[in-house]
Amino acid sequence: MTARRKTEKAAVKIPFRLWYALTVAFLVIPVIIFLTGYLRWFVGVPLALCMLAFSVYAVIDCTKPAGGRTQLADRAKDIKIPLSYLIGFALFAVFLSYFAGIGEFIYSLQDHAIRRATLTDLVNYKWPVIYDYSTQTNPDVIKEIGKTSGKTALMYYFTYWMPAALFGKLFGRTAADVFLMLWTAMGIFLTLLGMVKLNGRACITQPVFYMFFGGLDVIPTVVHSFTEYKLWTSIEGWVPNMAYYCNLSEVANVFHQCVPCFLITVLVMLSVNTRTFGLTGGLLFAYSPLGVFGIIPVILTAIFRKEMRQDVKGTLKDLFTPVNIISAAILLVVFGSFYTGNAGGVGKNGFTFMFYSSFGLFVICYLCFLIIEVLPVSAVLFKRFRKDPFYRCALICMTLIPIYMMTWVNDFAMRASMPSRFIMCIFLAQMFKDLYDEDAEIQAKKKKRTKKETAGLVFAILTVILMMFPGFVNAYLIAGCELTNDTDRKDMVGSFGNVLHATDGSIEYAYVINNQFYTDNYKDTFFFRYLGKT
Repeated sequence: MTARRKTEKAAVKIPFRLWYALTVAFLVIPVIIFLTGYLRWFVGVPLALCMLAFSVYAVIDCTKPAGGRTQLADRAKDIKIPLSYLIGFALFAVFLSYFAGIGEFIYSLQDHAIRRATLTDLVNYKWPVIYDYSTQTNPDVIKEIGKTSGKTALMYYFTYWMPAALFGKLFGRTAADVFLMLWTAMGIFLTLLGMVKLNGRACITQPVFYMFFGGLDVIPTVVHSFTEYKLWTSIEGWVPNMAYYCNLSEVANVFHQCVPCFLITVLVMLSVNTRTFGLTGGLLFAYSPLGVFGIIPVILTAIFRKEMRQDVKGTLKDLFTPVNIISAAILLVVFGSFYTGNAGGVGKNGFTFMFYSSFGLFVICYLCFLIIEVLPVSAVLFKRFRKDPFYRCALICMTLIPIYMMTWVNDFAMRASMPSRFIMCIFLAQMFKDLYDEDAEIQAKKKKRTKKETAGLVFAILTVILMMFPGFVNAYLIAGCELTNDTDRKDMVGSFGNVLHATDGSIEYAYVINNQFYTDNYKDTFFFRYLGKT
């Protein structure tokens, strides 16, 4: 018996429907809590029941191929994973959630001042969260906000925190932190299982790339160390108005967006029919409105995938289902009206070249950005995946997304690119898995590599290692600051209702909070007029 067969024999079989059910539950539960906690009961309860019913239908239908065919699709067969990998992936998910600062049990990066305050207020305030400006006590913050009376509402994409906040209301703030860390670990674990299904089998490259996938930012960093050119602001912010961040940076700063986004990307790629895309793909709108711009091309790619193709009548029948139409409408109306109530949070927006001093400078920065952030990973994967529709989709999206800008730091580029970048991450895991695959046929092919092929492989490996540089820097920062007991910023905000610490940092946060989280005249918004509790 070969090593490969021994591995398969020892594998744990996880039914695809079970994985699908847990994934949908992970994504839908926070939405249901939001619907019942934030909306008037006669609006929220029926909508929550609709989402629950659609979720049950999606789970029942998840193994049935397009067009009503009865055979079980390959993508819907059991997920096979060795017990050692299953345990290892679970432990890794908990470790990464902890190490990234979820729950703030370890040194956490600067965005956690905002993230911690969000959970604190969702736990301590009645839903919907409404602030009274008179509760601010920091004079510098009051000066920045410019108001001492009146009320304002918290309107932001905080759906991800809803289960932890509810748990915190029942069992206390520390319980909320623990729950949030474990909840995030669950999302990471489910994503890794989905990667196992997509890659064919479990391998060490899946958690490694989940944590460390990034761009070739080491090059501009080295250039800056010698020239100190003025456009450089950080390792991953080396040109103005354009940035793609490594996975660890995403998980450590915007876990509420990237963890569900990565999971939804895998869910769409594994789907065997289009009858519930309005639910499964549309759920991203509840977590990351800008991420939706990136998941739509992935959904379109899945729709036109070979396995999905039917005649026009069959395609339309599978697309225009009650689940697709009604669930998408619920998500769009509820969360669309909620987000647009705070339209000022968008900041500057438009084509990126508008925010450069000259079009020529934009072209230079754009081309450099593509060379560093897009070309390396696409070149490494080209030979193996050039015919894969998801690879083509990811390459096109990663190339075009930086052309448009939204918010002062271009959150559009960072968030809309998350699905495409994670697709590249999945393909990298598969490519490097095959380098040590135990299958005899693949091993035989390895022996036939020419010197040119071997040199190309070595170059690809070195390139990918260098692409992990931003992730390693973030890991070094977190671990080093924790070991030396450095003070982080997690308590600098405290609560949006009373930003306590009179430091330069708190004033900076006050500006962000005032522009992106507060919504004055909230009672005049569509959401609070017709849907939300008052």
